[in-house]
Amino acid sequence: MYTVVEKLVTHEDPYYIHKLFGSFCLINYFFQFYCYFMNRTYYLNAYTITPHILLHVSSFIFNVLKKRPVETRLNMFIWEELRVHSLLFAWRSCFTILFPEYCVAICFLTMISADVASHYLGNSTVSTVRGQHSKVGKRTVLKEISGAFFSMSQFGATFICVMNYSPIIIFSTLPPIQTSAFGMTLIRKNLINKTTWSILYSLQLLMTYYLWYKEYRNFNIFFISALLYFIRRNGCSKYILWGTVVSLNYIAYLLDSE
Repeated sequence: MYTVVEKLVTHEDPYYIHKLFGSFCLINYFFQFYCYFMNRTYYLNAYTITPHILLHVSSFIFNVLKKRPVETRLNMFIWEELRVHSLLFAWRSCFTILFPEYCVAICFLTMISADVASHYLGNSTVSTVRGQHSKVGKRTVLKEISGAFFSMSQFGATFICVMNYSPIIIFSTLPPIQTSAFGMTLIRKNLINKTTWSILYSLQLLMTYYLWYKEYRNFNIFFISALLYFIRRNGCSKYILWGTVVSLNYIAYLLDSE
């Protein structure tokens, strides 16, 4: 046990600020989901969401790689673009919960900000989610399927936020975002292996699908996510894609109001 703690404690966080926020977030996940599954209640407000926002601010006390590593021996190190993207997409969920009336603006500002971050911090040959573009199609079938599922789930998370669905479902999109860097750290320090983390990460993504089913008694989010992923994968601009989604939703709202 001492060895585990010793590996996780670093001189860059001497006052345990980041670890305190991280611990609160983990406890809050268990608390909110426990309340939901036991009583169909949850407590998502400024008091319980603000620490999730500040967790990413505190992450900037750590030194990270300037660019995504392409060498295998460094691929579990966190890089600047990933850190900024994690902040942006986590904040998207947090602010959508706190300010649902601005969900569309929040989501589009997130996309624009992520593109700006990638332009200045990223590598055109490497995707934050899918890795090196040159390796696409050269991976095993299992890795291709899991990669598609991970990407598809990101589209599902955006759809849930931009359409302002149930706060608990929006909240469920946070764990995969906020634990990904921690998972990479655990792998790098040999506390878990990649297979274990892939299973844990997949379970976090599946939680969103399950909560959707609990709320709406269907799996529409799976098919919607797959369709959006397919359209985007075939070259459609994400701004056109999401602009169309928002426009169709607004038209449907007007028709229902008549």
